[in-house]
Amino acid sequence: MNDHILKTENLLLRPLSKEDAPMLWPYVSNPEISKDMSWQAHKSLSDTQAFIDDVLKSMAIGKSITWCVFYKDKFCGLFSLISILRTHRSLTYDRAELAYWIGPEFQGKGIMTEAGKKVIDFAFNELKLHKLVVAHHTINDKSKGLILRLGFKFLYEEQDSFMKNGEWISCRFYELSLKEYSKK
Repeated sequence: MNDHILKTENLLLRPLSKEDAPMLWPYVSNPEISKDMSWQAHKSLSDTQAFIDDVLKSMAIGKSITWCVFYKDKFCGLFSLISILRTHRSLTYDRAELAYWIGPEFQGKGIMTEAGKKVIDFAFNELKLHKLVVAHHTINDKSKGLILRLGFKFLYEEQDSFMKNGEWISCRFYELSLKEYSKK
């Protein structure tokens, strides 16, 4: 996993580890962070440890990579490649989905744009993926802004994509192909 350490001018991205639960807990237990995410705020540190265990299992079988993002030596969020799909039966996909969140006190500083560019570069140049996809809740304008800054192309809006807290949530979907990325 050490070969998945990423550095930028201002950031260090290192793979999530089992020992990170106390560092994540103040953020993943915050309902303001999870409200526009596909997960609920964690109720206990054991919820956070279970989340990390699931992520590490997925990473071990090559289905995801999740990085802890550090800005000025302070943990500020996670950035992930999830649902990595190489092949299915006789078909080749070589695709993954972006997932991310950042603590409120770090928003608006360009951190996730910088982290996202590095993760996208890693996905295409190191993992040799062909396509990245990402989605956001239609009301999450901050996520939409990040996705557009990272060069993704809008595909479609899906009404009532899933239910969370008894409410149907609509989402917008985007993609970025290697071909489009290589033109930049």
